[in-house]
Amino acid sequence: MFYKLLYKILFIFPVILLLSNITNILFPIDYRDDPSLIKEYFSKENKKILNYISLENRQQILKYEDAIKKFDDLYAVHGESLTFLNEATKIYFISKVPTEYSWKEKYTKIKFRENWILYFFRKFEELKIKQGTNSKYKGAYISYQSSDYKFALKRGISICSQDALSFANLIKRRYDIDYMIIGLAGHVVLQAKINNNFYLSDPNMGLTFDFSIDEYYDSPKNKLKIRKAYSSIGRPELIDYFDSEGNRKFKYTGPKPGVSTYNPDTLTFFSDYLKWVLPICLMLIAFYLKKRRS
Repeated sequence: MFYKLLYKILFIFPVILLLSNITNILFPIDYRDDPSLIKEYFSKENKKILNYISLENRQQILKYEDAIKKFDDLYAVHGESLTFLNEATKIYFISKVPTEYSWKEKYTKIKFRENWILYFFRKFEELKIKQGTNSKYKGAYISYQSSDYKFALKRGISICSQDALSFANLIKRRYDIDYMIIGLAGHVVLQAKINNNFYLSDPNMGLTFDFSIDEYYDSPKNKLKIRKAYSSIGRPELIDYFDSEGNRKFKYTGPKPGVSTYNPDTLTFFSDYLKWVLPICLMLIAFYLKKRRS
């Protein structure tokens, strides 16, 4: 009786885990259909940015599949160029909901079907917080940011660091464009390397500039461009972050560890493999035990 129960557990539980993985591939979580997020996407504040960066009269949030097609079509026409970066940054912005409305715990916390291993780490974090103690993961799986553009952009939610990570990952993986993540004092952007020149991109706000962060510091002309752009979209508070001390460049995003890595999340990297390997191993153990007992 005990062995029969053990077989069932070792077989049924892994099947549930594998089905969860498959479900997330076929039907990934996408918050673009959330009525409250749709409403806020067309808020007065966000429409000001939409009107500034886009010639299109938008009627809905740009879907993930449509965004990817637009990225690819742009690259096919413009190739590795500042024009491509500028238009791609705009497309990224119009395909997600602004930070103020979407970066909330009910959207950001990792769900079971997204990654069941990280889900259990999230539950552990929540338990530690409930007990009044600190988690060594510092809420990383409650306010989860992914270095994988497919995961991040499919969700359709936004915060500056997530947008910079995701967009950097997208241009590198799809178009082999190198980048640096720029950690400002209170904002995160990136700069893309195009034809041996770096150009600033802020996918969180849909803005691109024809100069690097180093070319910004000593140029009154470039400082004026930053001031004009962020003032025009109603976000002048972001201007001062460019001048703050302590701004850093990161050459890599996770999971690569090191001092030049932004979001070095090795746990996510390995769990993306283990969430498949562990259930299969458990099923193989079940088959082995059953065969051995027969």
